[in-house]
Amino acid sequence: MSRGNVRVRPATPSDIPELITLSEDNGVTDHIGRRGRKGDNTALADRYSQLLTDPDRLVLVAVEEEHAKLVGFAVVLEELVGVLAPTATIYISHLLVAPSYRRRGTGRALLTGAVRHAEDRDIDHVVVGVQAAARDANRYLARLGFAPLVVRRIASVHALRRSLGIVDSIDRVALRRRRSVRGVLPSRVVGRGA
Repeated sequence: MSRGNVRVRPATPSDIPELITLSEDNGVTDHIGRRGRKGDNTALADRYSQLLTDPDRLVLVAVEEEHAKLVGFAVVLEELVGVLAPTATIYISHLLVAPSYRRRGTGRALLTGAVRHAEDRDIDHVVVGVQAAARDANRYLARLGFAPLVVRRIASVHALRRSLGIVDSIDRVALRRRRSVRGVLPSRVVGRGA
């Protein structure tokens, strides 16, 4: 699988340092709630190791052939879309290209790899997860024929409790605080009026 000077192949454990660098350089790790000291990539390295050994996922990497440099990656998963009438799809949860390699065929090469994977699995649809605010990515995908499927919105439980006017009893708040101090997060807290 190649396009121009970029070759697409499945990722290997030896790619993990470059995957981490590419993720950090492109801000992927800024908003995923990573814990630990700056520069401590242990958690991210562990996550990539899990992805590479997960039989349900495929990590494709785009390698610039001249310098053997990793310049993009895609995380691919077979997924059913729809609850009542499920349809098998190939879902690309991350499609990331180094900024200096955008508009040079790298994203297209990664998508070609995902399409070939879908064809090998006899799957008729590809879904790409993209942030709503990523206008360039959304335009690019629309030009390739991707249509909007669903809008998923996210909110913290704290923000929803506040906006919905949910008030805890004093007993429930105290119980939740005691459990969080001990490191035990309650799966369900039952108190007065619940």
